[in-house]
Amino acid sequence: MEEYDVVVVGGGVAGSVAARFAAKSGFKTLLAEKFKTPRNKPCSGIQFPYFEKLIGEKIPREKLCGNELFKVEMITPTDKVLKGGMKMLNFWRSTFDSWLNSLAEDAGADFRDNTSLTDFVEDKSEDKITVKVSVEGEHREVKARYLIGADGMLSRVRRKMRPQDFNRKASGATINYYFVGKANLDPNTLYMFYKREFCPLMFAWVYLKDDKWVIGTGANENPLEYADGFFNYVKEKYELRGEIVKKEGFSSTMKSTVFLGEGQILLVGDAAGLVDLYRGVGMDNAALSGRLAVKAITKAEEEGLEAAKAYENLMKNVVKKIEANAKKQSKRLSSNNELEKSLSPLNMLKGGLRMLIANQINKMLPPEKLIFLPP
Repeated sequence: MEEYDVVVVGGGVAGSVAARFAAKSGFKTLLAEKFKTPRNKPCSGIQFPYFEKLIGEKIPREKLCGNELFKVEMITPTDKVLKGGMKMLNFWRSTFDSWLNSLAEDAGADFRDNTSLTDFVEDKSEDKITVKVSVEGEHREVKARYLIGADGMLSRVRRKMRPQDFNRKASGATINYYFVGKANLDPNTLYMFYKREFCPLMFAWVYLKDDKWVIGTGANENPLEYADGFFNYVKEKYELRGEIVKKEGFSSTMKSTVFLGEGQILLVGDAAGLVDLYRGVGMDNAALSGRLAVKAITKAEEEGLEAAKAYENLMKNVVKKIEANAKKQSKRLSSNNELEKSLSPLNMLKGGLRMLIANQINKMLPPEKLIFLPP
């Protein structure tokens, strides 16, 4: 039976970053991805430039979409349009995640796709974890000292540890329609629609990826009705002429609570519940959690600490911020009036100034101290 110091389950942002930094830290590491890569993942694929600091590498231009995003239009419930400049990274997750997988491999991690977790068993006497995987239908076992669950909101690792964190039915979904054709839209702008009729979870969105317009939203109930209603609104308002070439969505039964793991098993990214709907992003939290999970394992090895306790301490500020933002999001989404107030000129001016200051400060800060945006 093969033995590893660290087994990472899930080849997305959190898992790839964790595997890369674990291998760079001298740990024998296995990165197991369920699907054949490159694989698609429903996700915005939009991040701020500081994201490169978090993953520890500048993203090659060919890994990004052909069109750049550097402008934002926020449309309020009363149809006021707030414009601003904001440089963003725009990429397809299939291309980007595959590149992250290769970085982990280059750092020395064993990467295996088409490899799904089926079970894991802790052996307290040996201080090891037997990780059971299926590789193209063939069952195998490996041993690890640490297991990192980076397997998303459908996490098998978390489900086994805390089945109470999952509902019986999905609590909603996010849905993207991909449209090809003509539109009275700017290819360099991210459009964000703040209106409960379009999206009761955060905001609805429209932006371009190469030749495809992404038109999407999310809802706890009847998500397809919201998606169709929003698409029809966009079609009429911006004179879309063409066709929908693809529809995709994602739903999960996981409750919106943060759980970082226990003992020698750590959870990162979406599996840990590190989604921030107030900011509308999760990949920066995912990358940071991957780095900090490895830092916690290093502390556990060097100082005789329990890895999960060390990780919990390192993630304290991240978790506090997510919880505080969840309260703010609940308040502003309680009505369109609250949404309109949150997008008032004064609030937008304050937010813009905070963004400018944070961008400058982030240039000097180390990855683990970055100010995540929007602040």
